[in-house]
Amino acid sequence: MWQVNFLMDTYDKRCQLGASRRRLEDAQVLHTQKRWTGAIYLGGYAIECSLKSLICHEEGKTNFKDTKIFKKGLQGSSLHSLTTLLSALTVVQRTIQLDRTGTYREAWNLVSSVWRNDELRYSDKTGEEEVSKKFIKAVETLHGFLLDKQGEAS
Repeated sequence: MWQVNFLMDTYDKRCQLGASRRRLEDAQVLHTQKRWTGAIYLGGYAIECSLKSLICHEEGKTNFKDTKIFKKGLQGSSLHSLTTLLSALTVVQRTIQLDRTGTYREAWNLVSSVWRNDELRYSDKTGEEEVSKKFIKAVETLHGFLLDKQGEAS
């Protein structure tokens, strides 16, 4: 039976962290089912949620609404912009930019360039297997990195 918790605050750090894990699992399953556009969409959403939970972690906040970036007026589609969210995490930005192996930089560049929230959300296309495969691998790399920064296992 479907049960909805009406008291859940989706801006809560724990909710964002849990959602990041579940959306990554969903993306992986969709990829195996050849639902590549959906896999990419949910993979990007996993990164969005993990960025929001990391912002809370870095600022010592339990709710995203209490963070500096949110209080500066982040709203609408900006709430889902990966580059906007990353701008609140200067140490993570620097780590990605200075990554000697290029692993994090390549993963970030792929995810942030391919994941266009509204375009994917409303797409009626199946997508491409190779794009989805590379995207999911990049998401797994970034997700593990972002959770590790919070002291969380991916």
